[in-house]
Amino acid sequence: MTIYLTFADFPPLESDFSAEYLSDFLGEQERIEWDRLKVPKRKREWLSARVIGKKLIHTSIPELEQVPFSKIQILKEPGGAPFVSVENGKRTRIEISFSHSHEHVFAACSPDNIRFGTDLEWIEPRSKEFVEDFFTENEIRRVISSDPDQADLIATVIWSAKEAVLKALRTGLRLDTRKIEIGFTTEPSDREGWLRLEIKSPSRLLWRREGDFVETFCILENPEQDLRWVTLR
Repeated sequence: MTIYLTFADFPPLESDFSAEYLSDFLGEQERIEWDRLKVPKRKREWLSARVIGKKLIHTSIPELEQVPFSKIQILKEPGGAPFVSVENGKRTRIEISFSHSHEHVFAACSPDNIRFGTDLEWIEPRSKEFVEDFFTENEIRRVISSDPDQADLIATVIWSAKEAVLKALRTGLRLDTRKIEIGFTTEPSDREGWLRLEIKSPSRLLWRREGDFVETFCILENPEQDLRWVTLR
């Protein structure tokens, strides 16, 4: 079984989100959610994530390659986790997770029912109050004791990893972030490729740096799945 991942810029969207564009791209239930959004920035983020998510599905799942985008819907569970529906509004076995930041999206999907979560964060300073509110004592010490030029990266990785785990658990921030403790099995660096993080479970938790972003990825079950990167056209 394979999990497909991609990192992409926000796509160019039709000006003013034209009715024709939305009709071709969104399904009926997605249109309901779209119509609830009022802030233009939020609308662009929401739509961009779905454009990239559906393109990833088209690229990685051959039997859906010719299915119109409007027939593939990315909907939300009551708790907010996304799921994929094809034509009938019912949940399929396809799993998807995505995260966006600064007009970029990090997304993953699989044709098989595998629980995973993604997160994308911009590397930036995190305040002392933020770290103390959301990090464990060990994580706080890790940030404080780090070299000053690495502190922002380390704090961002820890926060992003927590977000990825919470998405994989399907809880989001309803679960206290201090219930999850992140440890580094490899030191932060600028080299390419996944670096492992540590959590107290059989899960697989990985991170890598992409320019000024941190990408994190957590698989809760069957953690040694094959990961395959996809470049979207």
